[in-house]
Amino acid sequence: MTAVPTGIGALGAPQLDDLLRSFGIASDYIEFSGQVAKISTPDRLHMLQCMGVPLSTADDVERLLLQQQQRLWGSMLPSMLCRGPQAGGVPVLVPAAAAGTALRWRLRLEEEGLLEGSLDCSTLPIRTRRGVGALERLELELPLPALPLGYHQLEVTVSGEQALAPLVISPPTCWQPNGYADGKRWWGLSCQLYTLRSTSNWGIGDFADLQELIGQAAAAGASFILLNPLHYLDLRYPDNASPYSPSDRRFRNPLYLAVGLCEDARGEGDTELPTKVTDPRLQELRALPLVDYGGVAAAKLPALASLFRRFERVELARDSLRCRDFRAFCQRGGAALHDFTALQARLAIRPEPEFARPEFHCYLQWLVEGQLADCQRLARQHGMALGLVQDLAVGSSADGAEVLGNPGLFCQEARIGAPPDNINPLGQNWGLPPLLPQALLQSHCAHFIALLRSNMQHCGALRIDHVMSLLRLWWCPNDGSNARGAYVHYPVDVLFAILRLESVRARCVVIGEDLGVVPPEIRGYLDGGGLYSNCVFYFEKYDGQHFRRPEHYKPQALMMLANHDVAPLQAWWQASDLPLRRRLGLIADDVALQQEAVQRESEKGMLLVWLAELGLLPPQWQDHAVTRPLDHDLLAALFTACGRTASRLLSLQLDDLCGVDTPVNVPGTSREYPNWRRKLPLPTAQLFATVSVQQWLSALREARPQ
Repeated sequence: MTAVPTGIGALGAPQLDDLLRSFGIASDYIEFSGQVAKISTPDRLHMLQCMGVPLSTADDVERLLLQQQQRLWGSMLPSMLCRGPQAGGVPVLVPAAAAGTALRWRLRLEEEGLLEGSLDCSTLPIRTRRGVGALERLELELPLPALPLGYHQLEVTVSGEQALAPLVISPPTCWQPNGYADGKRWWGLSCQLYTLRSTSNWGIGDFADLQELIGQAAAAGASFILLNPLHYLDLRYPDNASPYSPSDRRFRNPLYLAVGLCEDARGEGDTELPTKVTDPRLQELRALPLVDYGGVAAAKLPALASLFRRFERVELARDSLRCRDFRAFCQRGGAALHDFTALQARLAIRPEPEFARPEFHCYLQWLVEGQLADCQRLARQHGMALGLVQDLAVGSSADGAEVLGNPGLFCQEARIGAPPDNINPLGQNWGLPPLLPQALLQSHCAHFIALLRSNMQHCGALRIDHVMSLLRLWWCPNDGSNARGAYVHYPVDVLFAILRLESVRARCVVIGEDLGVVPPEIRGYLDGGGLYSNCVFYFEKYDGQHFRRPEHYKPQALMMLANHDVAPLQAWWQASDLPLRRRLGLIADDVALQQEAVQRESEKGMLLVWLAELGLLPPQWQDHAVTRPLDHDLLAALFTACGRTASRLLSLQLDDLCGVDTPVNVPGTSREYPNWRRKLPLPTAQLFATVSVQQWLSALREARPQ
C-alpha cells in the first residue's frame, strides 16, 4: 500500500484531491449495493504513481497541479473537441487581456473544404474564468455553423497566439436499422466459435463451421449470430486461449481460418496439407472434448505456411487479380498492419521460414478478413437482419502486439479489473494494462478509432465488452493480485462522440455490455446515444428476488438468457456450478456454499412462479417442485417467455440448446479451470436436426414474430 507522502497531509485535502482528479482518479463510486464507497488516498496515490507521476512532498503537489492546469487551460483549445452537426458553439480559452481583440478561426473539413471567419472576443458569451499561474483566461463560446459529420481541424488565433485541435462532428445516436423504427424484435444465437464441432474442421471451430451455423440459424428464423471476440491471440502461447485477453484487438486469429475454403488449398498435387477428413491427426483433434490449442496450432500453422508458398508461386508470379487484391489489402492496412506483421516476423514463432516474413502474416490477415466477409455476406443473403455480431474486448495482454506496438499509450504499471461485487466479493484483476487517458487524448484518440473501424467490419452490430470503460476503468496494481485500486476516468464525451460517428459510418449497431458495477451517469450516454444495453435473465429482477415481467424489459437492449460469464442454464438449474466454484476457491467455505445453494433453490422457485404468472408453467410443474430435473417442456416455456420480452434483441446460447452443464468460462480463474476450451457436444447439423431444438425455436418464433 502506498503511504501518503510526507507533508501532504498538512497541505490539506482539497489541493491533493484537485491534483488526483485532474489525472482522472476518482475519490468514490457507487458500489453494487447502491452505497457510496470511498477510495482511500493511498490507493489513489498508488494509481498516480502507476501513471509515472512522481510525488513525494507537498511542493510536488503544488508543482504538478500547476502543470496540470497549464495542460488543461494553457492552450486556447483542448486536445479534442466534439459537437453535433447542428449550428452551435465550442469552448475557446483566450487571455483575459485579449478580451477586446479579434478572434480568427479556420476550419478545415475532413473532406475537401475550408471555412473561416473573424469575431470580436467582446461579443462572445463568457462561460467562465480560469487562472493559470499568473495568466487569467476567459472561456468563450465560439459559434460555428452547421457542419457535416466527420473529423475536422479547427484553428483559432487571438493576439498572435494560435491553437489547433481536432473537432469531431458526431451524430446524436449510433446507427439504427430500419427494422428498429418498425418495432421489430429480433432474436439470434450466441456462439463461441472455437466450440463448434464438424467433420471437417481441424479441432477448432472455424469459418466453414460458422457458414454452416449461419445457414441453419437463418432457416430457423434467427436474425443474427453473436460471436466471441475474434481478436489475434499470441501464437507464442497457444494455450493462453482467452478471447478477452488477446495480443491485438485490431487483427484477427488465423486459427479460425477454414483451410478447405482457402483458394490456395485447391491446387492439384499438394501433399503438404492434411485436408482429408480421415487424416489421423485431425481426427484426434476433432474428437477431443476440449480444444487443444497447441495441437491445432501445430497442425494448422505449417499448413497455412504451405498455402502462402503456393500463393507466391502461382498468384504473385503472374500478378493475378488475387495478387493485386492482396497488395491493396496490405496498403489499406497502413502503418498499423506494417508494424504488426513486422513484429510477428521478428518473433518467428515457428521454424518455417515464412514465419520470419511480414508478408506471410499479412497474408494470414488477408485470408481471415476474406473468410469473415464471406460469412457476413452469406448471413445477409440468407435474410438475416444483422448477420454477425462481433465482440470488442476491453483490453489486450501486456506483452502483446497491441501494447508493445504503442509505447507510451498504455500504463504497464497497472491492470484493468473490477471492485468487489456480489458475484466476485474479492474484486477482479483481469491482467490487462489500461490506456493512459492523457496519452489517448494527446494522440487524438487515433487508437480508439482504429479499434472501432477494425471491429465494425463485416458485421451488423458490435458488442463492446465493459462499455463503462469509455467513462472509467478500475485500475489495480500490477502485482497479480486483486488488491485495492481506484477508478480512473476517461474523456467520455469525446469517446462516445467517436463511437456514434464510426457506428453511423459503418452502418453498425452498437451494444454496450453494462453488467456489474454501473455508474448512473453512463445511462445517459447509452440510452441517449442509441446504444443497446446488455441484460442477462438471471439478474433481471425487481427487488433481487422477483423476476422481471417480459413487458418490463428495457426495449433498447440485448437480452441474453445466459452468457459466457455465468453458468449455462442446465448447470444453473442443477446448481452444479456452486460446488465447482467451491472447489476452485471462489466460494469461501462450506457454510457459504450452503447459503448459495439455498439462494439458488429460492431462485428456481421464483422462476416457476414467474412462468405460472405468465400462464406458461407446464402441467407437470404445477406443484413447483424445484428438485425435478429440467425437462423439455419447462425449457420450451422459458424460451417462450424470453421471446416475449420487450427487448429488441434476444440471444440464446448454443450451449443452452445443447443442454451442456459445464461452463465454458469461470470468471476469477485462469489455470484452475480449462476456460475457453470446452466444445459443444454435437456438430451443428445434428444439433439443429434434433426434434427438441426444432420445437424450442418454433416456440421462440411464435413468441417473437420477425
